[in-house]
Amino acid sequence: MQKASSSVPLTDDLRQISTPVVLARDRTLPVVNELAGLFRGAGLQQGSTIEVEGAAAVSLAVALTVGVTGSNRWVVAVGLPELGSSAAAGLGVQFQRWAFVDRPKDQAGEVLYALTGAVDLILVGPEVRIRANHGRKIAARMRERGTSIITVGDASRCNLQPSLRVRVNRTEWIGLQRGHGRLDSRKVEIELVDRNGDSNHRRQLLWLPDSQGHLSVAKQDNEWTGQSESCSRGEQKILTDLDEQIPWAS
Repeated sequence: MQKASSSVPLTDDLRQISTPVVLARDRTLPVVNELAGLFRGAGLQQGSTIEVEGAAAVSLAVALTVGVTGSNRWVVAVGLPELGSSAAAGLGVQFQRWAFVDRPKDQAGEVLYALTGAVDLILVGPEVRIRANHGRKIAARMRERGTSIITVGDASRCNLQPSLRVRVNRTEWIGLQRGHGRLDSRKVEIELVDRNGDSNHRRQLLWLPDSQGHLSVAKQDNEWTGQSESCSRGEQKILTDLDEQIPWAS
């Protein structure tokens, strides 16, 4: 897997490889079955911004790309230099359909604008910042070309208005006993929320990952041990950092 820190050669190559054509009958990007029930049309609307927030935001954002790469489409991760490839591959991520711009720095706006229309889905890390004028241009280009963006954390830092928010409400790691053992699997409760932060009652209970390192659906009657975490907006930055430090997502 090769990473790129320079946006110009990367985007030139991707334009030659991928030239998306947005058709009325093909307006969604596929997601895996375990997540499809959360979304109308069982996929991500093309040209939309999806905000992913909560304790397992990095892991969930990566899981949302699995169906995209599995359908031979392209994903670019911008500002996610610590993404763990071996663990993410356990979910089914096909990294031969990924490209990386690890540290766009003050050129993030130009990088995202160049990628929009060249690839199908862009994953944006929590430290990326984009000025308002760049955000407006990127949003207009997304609607025109059909590229979607997933932001890890608040989309407003990129001056983008999310069409959808996916929030991790609770997480619980399984396997660590009183001072011994190892983290084996993580149970998460995910829900969709509207632009005002209110739930639309679409929820899913998942293992992210399960004991085999895969994404799977957890039984709805599966009890929490009482050690789970609730996620508020004020905690999101801290919890995202913790998520990146856990071996599965870092």
